[in-house]
Amino acid sequence: MKVRLAGLFALCCALTLVASFLNSPESQSTKASSDALSQAEQDLLKEINLARANPNVYATYLEGLKPLFSGKLYTRPGHGALTTEEGWSAVEEAIKFLRAAKPQGPFNVSNGLRLAALAHCADQSGIGTTGHKGGGGLIEDRVKPFGRWQGAIGENLSYGDESARERVLTWLIDDGVASRGHRKRLLSADYRVAGVACTSHPEFGKMCALTLAGSFVDSAAAKPATSNQNKSTGKTNTNKSKTNTNKSKTTGKPPSL
Repeated sequence: MKVRLAGLFALCCALTLVASFLNSPESQSTKASSDALSQAEQDLLKEINLARANPNVYATYLEGLKPLFSGKLYTRPGHGALTTEEGWSAVEEAIKFLRAAKPQGPFNVSNGLRLAALAHCADQSGIGTTGHKGGGGLIEDRVKPFGRWQGAIGENLSYGDESARERVLTWLIDDGVASRGHRKRLLSADYRVAGVACTSHPEFGKMCALTLAGSFVDSAAAKPATSNQNKSTGKTNTNKSKTNTNKSKTTGKPPSL
């Protein structure tokens, strides 16, 4: 096991899988309201979209961390020193990337991608596992019950009790990840729709999953009910998916995935 940036920088892992199934990326995008998201999920999606729109601002946030590094040691005020894999060099590289990056538009929320993220979180929060492979396989398999994608499809995972901004900074730094896949995906114009889910995790306190695609068409089962459908039944679709409330304390250091 290796440790990346822990504490301020939550454990994160990502997988990019590129595939083409449809013909028209933008016309096939499925938009869903963010009303169904929890506060933590809304905060994370907002932070991601802020980073996409303002890469220079996030470069400034990273620059402010320099005094906290000594070689590969990162010392957060009030916490012990943590060992990173690359030290300040990874942060410095992220700063250069962000300074050169072009602002991107916000992700549209896909209900199908959100349900895929939620299912993976629910699976792992129930049994305490980590990583991209769940009961339904990898993301390209796990997403199939909820719809079809075109272009690129990918997934970022984060484990720990960090704030939304800390999770985003982790993905932008990508300490120990040679491909810098987290960072590239967050700021890529190739991804236009996203799903996000956050739940408790028995070992690391909390986890969040971010699923991304070029475009996505929800399956019939994944489409949220329309207002007309709700009126015809006399019921309101609350779409309040339950999350695992296991509050086991985090012990040890998250593994590198």
